[in-house]
Amino acid sequence: MSQDQQDASPASDGHPAERPVVVRHRQHRFPARSRVVKVRYDEQEYAALAAAAGRAQLTPSGYLALAGLASAGDGPAPSQSADRELLAELLVLRTVIRRYAVNVNQAVAVLHSTGEAPPWLARAVAGAHRAVLSADAATQRVGRRMG
Repeated sequence: MSQDQQDASPASDGHPAERPVVVRHRQHRFPARSRVVKVRYDEQEYAALAAAAGRAQLTPSGYLALAGLASAGDGPAPSQSADRELLAELLVLRTVIRRYAVNVNQAVAVLHSTGEAPPWLARAVAGAHRAVLSADAATQRVGRRMG
């Protein structure tokens, strides 16, 4: 049986075997780093570290190294999934607000040409207001995260 066939064969519970999650290591250097630091954790502490490392898609040791250097002021902090989710929300909000800006421009064009506001203008204004409130909330979250 080839490796591909083994990977595609069902596990003992009848479901396809899951492939392990591949995490990235922090950037390697050549020649290698010469200093080693050993840290001991209890199970609960290690679980918290491993969870944070998993969210950043790093190994626990890589996450710990980046977090330590960031805390010392000598490097960027490891990225968290919360940061990615916030960025995704801000990108969606940017698109939504742009679309409402187009709607407002179209409403102004109708108003200038006919002298009356289009019937959909109230819905567009309400949607724009909701989008701006969401953008304000996301901006406040960014401000709180930055300190």
